[in-house]
Amino acid sequence: MKKYFFVFSVSLLCVLLLFHLKKSPQTDITPNLLKPEQRLQLVINREKKEKKERIRMGYPNKHTELQKLMKTGYGQDGPTYEGGYQLKEFKKLQERNQSARQEIEYFFVERGPGNISGRTRAFFVDASDASQNTWFAGAASGGIWKTINGGSSWETSSEGLPNLGTNALAQSPSNPDVIFAGTGEQYGGGDINGLGLFKSTNHGQDWFQIISPDEIPAAQQIGRIIINPGNKDEIVVSGTSSKWSQKSVKSGIYKSLDGGFSWSESLLLTNGDVVDMVLNDPTNWNIQYAAISGRGVYKSINGGKNWSNKSIGLPFNPGRIELGISPVNSKIIWASEENGRLYVSKDGAENWFFVGELNSSQNFNFLIQGSYDNSVLAHPFNADKVYIGGVNIWEFTLTDSIRTVKNLELRKSNTEDFLNFIDFGGDYGAGIMDIGEIDLANLENIEIRFDQGTQKAHRFTVNGAGSGVNDSNYKYEDYVEVPFQVWDVNNEKQLMVSFRDQQEDGNWNLIPMNTSTESSLHSREYLFIHLIDYNESPDSNIAINGGQTFQQMYFLWPVGTENYTFDPLELPIAKIEIGYFNKETIVRETFNISDAYRQFDGNNSLIYDKPADGENAIHPDHHSLHALNINSSDQTFNLLSTNDGGIYLSRLSKKPGREDMSFDFVSTGFNTTQFYAADKMPGEDRYIGGMQDQGTYLSPKGSSSNASSAYGHVIAGDGFEALWNNRDPKKVIGSQYRNGFYSSSDGGQTWSSASSGIGEDGPFLSRLANSRSYPDRIYAVGAYGVYKSNNFGENWNLTPIESEYWMSSNYTDLEVSEANANIIWAANYMSENTRVFVSTDGGLTFTSTETYSEIPNMGPVIAINTHPTEDSTAFAQFGIDGLPKVLKTRDLGKTWVDITGFDLESGSSNKGFPNTVVEGLICFPNDPSHMWVATEIGIVESLNGGDSWNLINSNLPMVKVLDMKIQDDQIIIATYGRGIWSVTVPEVEREIVFAPNVVQVDIDLTGKTTLKLIYSDLFDSTHIFVDDEIIYSDQEQTMGPVSFTINNLNLNGKKSFHTVAYRNGSSYESIESEFLMYEVFDPKISYSTDFSNSSDVATDGFSIGYQPGFSNIALHSRHDYPASKELVAVLKTPIQVRETDATIEFKEIVIVETGQANTAYGDEEFWDYVILEGSIDGINWTPLLDGYDSDSDKEWLSAYNGQANGDPSMYKERTINILESFNPGDEILIRFRLFSDPGVQAWGWVIDDLVIQEAPLMTKKDKEVDWEIYPNPITDFIKINLQINTKGLIKILDLQGKVIRTQLITPETKRILFERGDLKAGIYLVSLEAQGFNQIKKVLVH
Repeated sequence: MKKYFFVFSVSLLCVLLLFHLKKSPQTDITPNLLKPEQRLQLVINREKKEKKERIRMGYPNKHTELQKLMKTGYGQDGPTYEGGYQLKEFKKLQERNQSARQEIEYFFVERGPGNISGRTRAFFVDASDASQNTWFAGAASGGIWKTINGGSSWETSSEGLPNLGTNALAQSPSNPDVIFAGTGEQYGGGDINGLGLFKSTNHGQDWFQIISPDEIPAAQQIGRIIINPGNKDEIVVSGTSSKWSQKSVKSGIYKSLDGGFSWSESLLLTNGDVVDMVLNDPTNWNIQYAAISGRGVYKSINGGKNWSNKSIGLPFNPGRIELGISPVNSKIIWASEENGRLYVSKDGAENWFFVGELNSSQNFNFLIQGSYDNSVLAHPFNADKVYIGGVNIWEFTLTDSIRTVKNLELRKSNTEDFLNFIDFGGDYGAGIMDIGEIDLANLENIEIRFDQGTQKAHRFTVNGAGSGVNDSNYKYEDYVEVPFQVWDVNNEKQLMVSFRDQQEDGNWNLIPMNTSTESSLHSREYLFIHLIDYNESPDSNIAINGGQTFQQMYFLWPVGTENYTFDPLELPIAKIEIGYFNKETIVRETFNISDAYRQFDGNNSLIYDKPADGENAIHPDHHSLHALNINSSDQTFNLLSTNDGGIYLSRLSKKPGREDMSFDFVSTGFNTTQFYAADKMPGEDRYIGGMQDQGTYLSPKGSSSNASSAYGHVIAGDGFEALWNNRDPKKVIGSQYRNGFYSSSDGGQTWSSASSGIGEDGPFLSRLANSRSYPDRIYAVGAYGVYKSNNFGENWNLTPIESEYWMSSNYTDLEVSEANANIIWAANYMSENTRVFVSTDGGLTFTSTETYSEIPNMGPVIAINTHPTEDSTAFAQFGIDGLPKVLKTRDLGKTWVDITGFDLESGSSNKGFPNTVVEGLICFPNDPSHMWVATEIGIVESLNGGDSWNLINSNLPMVKVLDMKIQDDQIIIATYGRGIWSVTVPEVEREIVFAPNVVQVDIDLTGKTTLKLIYSDLFDSTHIFVDDEIIYSDQEQTMGPVSFTINNLNLNGKKSFHTVAYRNGSSYESIESEFLMYEVFDPKISYSTDFSNSSDVATDGFSIGYQPGFSNIALHSRHDYPASKELVAVLKTPIQVRETDATIEFKEIVIVETGQANTAYGDEEFWDYVILEGSIDGINWTPLLDGYDSDSDKEWLSAYNGQANGDPSMYKERTINILESFNPGDEILIRFRLFSDPGVQAWGWVIDDLVIQEAPLMTKKDKEVDWEIYPNPITDFIKINLQINTKGLIKILDLQGKVIRTQLITPETKRILFERGDLKAGIYLVSLEAQGFNQIKKVLVH
């Protein structure tokens, strides 16, 4: 059997160790010093250290976190919505629609994707179908679905209901027409609040609610449902209250004997512990088991009426637990615990045994994120075998080998009702315990006994301080009585104890967890257990300031349970045991069924970050596992997984899933994907969208997308905003978290990073915005302001927002005005201290707006949208319970009004608007008073500018809508649970006129400049501008690309080009485009430079001058160079290639990211590189040698690996033969280019002493130029005498290359006088630049 262990040395090197099982008992002493889950986690986290490591599919907890934040108002600890509010508001809208006459009916078209599904937790095979081809499934936010052909196609089975998060399903075996559906996601990463329990009595055709969160708050989220096989009316469910409640989470088990019409409470937890699941013994309904986070496993022997704790052998304070009962022997129960720990009971949960590897140090967290995905399936034929699903699927098999391990543990007995321990990150006991100065070998087993006598304890105070108090700052007060005793059970003697008296009332208090109020009221009554025999008098070594550390064995932080009132005289008989306990471990064999991210053997792995697009791989994050088509005669079956990508089925086998590529996607048409945003290709029914956990997908080319369309995966990670360029349909851009943008210029066939110049400081919900009139100019948001790109993401520039009112978060939104592309809004929060911001100059500057005068502290702004004709109008949207949902401004944010009509006293709308979260808004361009608003329960509509609101009359499922866009004559809808939809509304289509963009500027060897423009509309005339100065006017155009050649522009440096086109008296302006411009000098046969003449080189991303650590001027790239960028330096002097000795020589240092092993220039995984290129026309560039990186030299490679800077000792000589690339007589321009891809950067490149075709380096003094500086050192002024035969420029620079003064010179200039002025004392550089000459001298200012 294969074993998968990851053991890390100090240098984090991963070593895979293979061990053979031995069937012999052995004993180890292994205190819980090792944290095995960290070993595998380090493998998962390699992507954080190596940028080319696989990007995970997503972050399941983030959306949950953001949903809570966006619903939490100013000053609130959490959302205040009542349980089940979405369904109530939906029903109100339905009633309102029935009483209102709606003349407009919309027909939406489902656009898919049909080949990728959303997160799926619930599943069962229809008991009434002997073929086992009828299945029911519940999607996390997409409702209930049904297939009758084994997953080949699906249809919804929850028509008429909102698309509830359905995460538990159960069918009555005795009456298959009876089905129960539990809503909400109580597990980690679940982002859907539930609405209780629903029932169908006609095989899923109709549903009605039988548990409402109003009636049973602890059953708002249903975790699991079980039904008596012989009685359809006897049901047991587990559930929890809202995870967003400001109160402690409640969780319980409830039982009904009348089909769900009435319920009795059989177990209720109010201290934050959660019932994860319930299940029953398949051979005896009365025997049931419940898994409870924080407690362990409970058992009932009377059909779920009463419960008792059965957790002997399970970890203290466990996380989420999933259980599985062996169908071969129902006494055998498997338990998979959140931290990747596997347990088995062979006696019906009376005793539990850890199931681990042969060597305990090699146990690893096989779940990885067990609070989110954790599933168990006992093998249908082998009682010793189990399948566990987490991020991956594992097969574990018990062996006959048993090891006895001494573990340092904390155990509780009968303390559940009054005492908890805080997980403060301690090194022991799952974070709730630390060890003092007594070493591990000398620890004694102890008991803390309640209601069995009292003893005295040393009392310490900390002057009311909170956390982080230094040991020496503990002040000894006195020796007082405490309501417990501490005993050394190994030696049968009582021990000393100390405590921290946080309240300073002279007593040890046990109060519920509190660290958020005034620190003197905190629940920090810490306990310190000492290895000192007890005495009625204080110990002199302890009874001093800081004495609580003396001979300390154990440190604990106990607190009272929620709602517990501490009475030291009324404590139950209970105890805490701490020490080494023998723990039997059954050795397991381990096999990896699926390896999503290729960290093991790659079995059934995703391929290059993509889910199974035609490949028989399987998506990660498994929420339930099932055995189908069980054949007892040959012991074959199928293994089925419901996961974040839908439903997958293995091939029929005795060992299903063991073969690579052995799973099939059986979710076609199970359209439950969760989209954040979507857009449409102009002129074609083709769609792109970003999804929760799935990445970004694109519909197929050449066909009109529909519900069954097979989309292609284009960007990994969580997918967010996507924009299609409506001027050039070949251009499209998408995103992943934190401004990870990727774009395509060929209609989505190939993709590259579009994040050059943009930081990783963006929100988790990456945002993109543009104007349909200027589609190439796009905006994104960062922590410090707004990023702008004029070339559809090729590069970005930040506009800082330096205001005390600015704040960015993981949901900051921005929008470009539909009426005026120069107006851009950025919104995150609205309060007296934080504001919405607006720019009126195309994003060059932003100013804060005012807050809402009626409620100055509103809270999070979820979305900001604009008006199609009024450029000063915008709509800010919110999701706070009982507060306005849409605020409108008509004066650029000076004032705001509520258009949803919320009454602050009742918390409801007098205009019919639902009290639910709002996610987006559009005004119809043809009639701006016609408005749609996206909400959690669908789209609400106003036909009168917000005076009244109704649910739209349409076939769109009642599902959460997160994004709406208008493209062509369609409105595109991104739903969170039902994929992408669109509706055709011919009236919304607008004519958009595009001025021609300057897309390319080329300079040939004669200095002529060719400009390339793209015309998508015809005009009467066009003016071309450079930095606001007209350089060319054109009267004739043709559609498509048009080129113009202009002589002798003589421009140098980065220049901004744009056009203004005129038609029928109207003007249309293009966006700006920047290009590197330069003069071209006369060709030479020989050329050499030490780069003291900076005017010889045109640079973009390079500079000529001094750099720290370098004593000579050289050509330097930026240090460190940026990501996703091409840095170039072009020699302005063309070279005429010789017939012989046509060489280029220079010295260089190259410290750039290296490619993958055994890759070469041109390979996809040859990451960053430098290259020298030549061109005979200034347009097409030919490599003079293959690109190379730091692998070219051992010293460079060492510097790169060590993240070091370059220094002159690393210079290496390079010689290039020009004749290998060009012919004798060719005249060529030469450029240096550094290419960087997204991700890792390094120091960069430096070049010096360039010699082409054996020309000698220039001396410090050219015969045609003579100049001198005096006095030197300088006190009051600088005099420069000159003799020069051409125009030039004198510059004074500081040592960092910053220009301080400049002066133009001509042949007539003989002397220049610079007054010292504000020049501070120090060394400066004086540069003389002229054609073919540059020289720098140093001067000292006293």
